[in-house]
Amino acid sequence: MTDPELLAAFQEEFAAGCAALATAPDLTAARRQVAQLLAMAEALEMAPLREALAALEGEEALEALRQGAPVLAALASGDTQAADTTARVLIVDDSATIRRLLREILATDPFFTVVGEAMDGSAGLAELARLRPDLTLLDLEMPVLDGMGFLAEWALTGPGEVVVVSSAAHPGSPAALEALRRGARAAVAKPSGALSPDLAARSGEAILRAARAALER
Repeated sequence: MTDPELLAAFQEEFAAGCAALATAPDLTAARRQVAQLLAMAEALEMAPLREALAALEGEEALEALRQGAPVLAALASGDTQAADTTARVLIVDDSATIRRLLREILATDPFFTVVGEAMDGSAGLAELARLRPDLTLLDLEMPVLDGMGFLAEWALTGPGEVVVVSSAAHPGSPAALEALRRGARAAVAKPSGALSPDLAARSGEAILRAARAALER
């Protein structure tokens, strides 16, 4: 039996598992479902599924795990074109509030799936190497390693594209120009009072527009 035939034999069970992941009520249930799907993928020796599920194993955000379900279902069905239409995003920002708001912004566009986040540039580089996302949304002002330091390392070895989202990156500002010089595809400013709950309403469109443009070939 070939791998596709083995997968077809378990298709209904795997699809049900993906549906359960997409509607998991909490993080514990979602992680349990990912573990079950990973066990199935390993039994079937399906490398693309194993890799996609392994990337989700360390995810700590419920919404990111839920958003991974359609990609898994597409891979399991052999629809690689559908799976490839989702861009995997890493968020690097020291503010938990901003990370949450950026997730909410990206969740409004099915093209994006947030696969991870980090609270400083050093942790961001580790997640970049582990997850190999298509796109990183990057703050500039962070502890341990700032955004410029992240860009310097990413330019040498990092995958994907980078869009800077920072209160220091107003269009035409020295920080924005330097970020672009270091390889960022765009620099989008957070609005003044970036911690306000209407961040998504005031800047979400600009962030989504920049994120999509960064991935255009």
